[in-house]
Amino acid sequence: MTGRALRTILPPLVAFTVLLGAWELLVRAFGIAKLILPAPSAIATAITSDWGGWYRAAMVTGKEALCGFIIALAVALVLAVVATSTPALERAVLPVVTVVQLIPVVALAPALVIGLGFGPAPRILVAALITFAPLTVNAVVGLQSVEPDMAEVLRSVHASRREILLRLRLPMALPYLAAAARVCVGLALIGAMVAEWQGSSEGLGYTFTRAQRSLATERMWAAVFVLAFMGVVGLTAIGLLERRLLRWRPTRLRT
Repeated sequence: MTGRALRTILPPLVAFTVLLGAWELLVRAFGIAKLILPAPSAIATAITSDWGGWYRAAMVTGKEALCGFIIALAVALVLAVVATSTPALERAVLPVVTVVQLIPVVALAPALVIGLGFGPAPRILVAALITFAPLTVNAVVGLQSVEPDMAEVLRSVHASRREILLRLRLPMALPYLAAAARVCVGLALIGAMVAEWQGSSEGLGYTFTRAQRSLATERMWAAVFVLAFMGVVGLTAIGLLERRLLRWRPTRLRT
């Protein structure tokens, strides 16, 4: 492991170790009942005693979140390109995006289950809707961040609008999309998990609700911990992809 990687990983690792250690000591020192707040050691035992079950549940929720995120990203890019093509379209599209952002999407889960059935479709749609607005807004801002002089240079060599979009505007929008993606990783996972509370028979949300009914608090917290770990994995993947795609930008300018 390089010194740079160690400096990146070590501080958060120490912080989480201290946090979990303090949590463990607090529970033991005050004798807090497991039903109220289980110790991290009890949560770890709940996870390690059923690796296979947690892995299957995580894969279900992860696939739903990933599909929803990809759909939202594709729609956001198309809408952003359309919205930034003319001021009139931008004024028409952005208010709609704002309204979608204000809707408590998770509250729509029961209605979506009724309309789309008990399969993965409603969970994917919830994950897509909850990530759609941040991705669209950042894509619009990124596409508009191009300096007019840079676009003029390409026009001076007879570049088409498509070439300007692919060679200039989309690359300039990538840092903004990466910033939105970091936020949307957690949102997509939360949306998929919460949507699984409604009529699902698999996934972390289903595991959480089953544990809730039987008052298995340590398993409820275990579902939260597994979801958080998936979020860390998603953020790491986005960071690696961002460094690969944005190697052309100076390090100090990367988001």
